[in-house]
Amino acid sequence: MQHKSSSSVKVFYPKFSKEEIIQRIKEGIEELAQKMPLKKVILFGSYAKGNYTVASDIDLLVVYKGRKRKDAFALCKKILKIPSLEPHVYSEAEYKALKSTIQKMTQDGIVIL
Repeated sequence: MQHKSSSSVKVFYPKFSKEEIIQRIKEGIEELAQKMPLKKVILFGSYAKGNYTVASDIDLLVVYKGRKRKDAFALCKKILKIPSLEPHVYSEAEYKALKSTIQKMTQDGIVIL
């Protein structure tokens, strides 16, 4: 097998800017709120801090009212339709049980709802 060498470097940029991600989340949570009653939505991690790269995932905390739903994660992915979205989805009860840990994760986050 022949190998070729090149001195050039390919640079890849993230598909969306932070502002575009926030806008897409805001648009998507309107529809998501019709399927499950949302209590809190926070963008956190590298996109919230502004140090994201092409390899970054998009961390989103979603807390909803009511009992735990088996379909909550899939519903977020399906409705929001954002590539590389990593929703962290919790019912209110789950959120309360993990509140201190979640607050540390999202302390530099951007509150969307």
